[in-house]
Amino acid sequence: MSVIGVVNYGCGNIQSVLNAIEFLGYESRLIENKEQLFLCQKVILPGVGAFDYAVDALHSKGLFTALQEWSKEQSNQLLGICLGMQLLCGGSDESLKNKKGLNLIDGQVLSLSKKIQNDEKIPHMGWNAIKLIDNKVFSKECNKHDYYFIHSYAVFVNNERFGLAKTSHGNTLFSSMITNGENVYGVQFHPEKSHYNGLNLLRDFITNA
Repeated sequence: MSVIGVVNYGCGNIQSVLNAIEFLGYESRLIENKEQLFLCQKVILPGVGAFDYAVDALHSKGLFTALQEWSKEQSNQLLGICLGMQLLCGGSDESLKNKKGLNLIDGQVLSLSKKIQNDEKIPHMGWNAIKLIDNKVFSKECNKHDYYFIHSYAVFVNNERFGLAKTSHGNTLFSSMITNGENVYGVQFHPEKSHYNGLNLLRDFITNA
């Protein structure tokens, strides 16, 4: 099994992700530049914070276009977590400067405040279930468990073939897992904070993607 790369751009729970990979028995490597990225075939893009800051941080490290280029190789597999998942899309309502995302998956990142119809709290925070469709990477066992969410923006795919799982917050249904159908995946929740359920999902990505 190859080393699992974790993109370090100042916008994620880096140590939590590294700890999770280590607990699963795999070796990890921090990625801080293009050269380190191209040494890995499986990469995790974590993310916590603001969309604009994250985009600027990836550009400043030369990792924005590098991730786009790296992802064109089908033998490489990328997993975005939380903000990292939202960065996989073309843009976000959160952007104050109309900054563009990586545009690896066709989806829109919209403010939940535009979608919530009742008095559901924002951010959507806490444990929630997912409804995962059949796929080649993640086990349907995932549907039996809850995962930890904390977010005010959510992905709504433009084509259902890019949606892997959906989650309800009140009456609002959003994409909690997405894919480009080939080698790029995203999860809105935090598997590294979701106990054994999240660890099993990370293991699926590491071993099956």
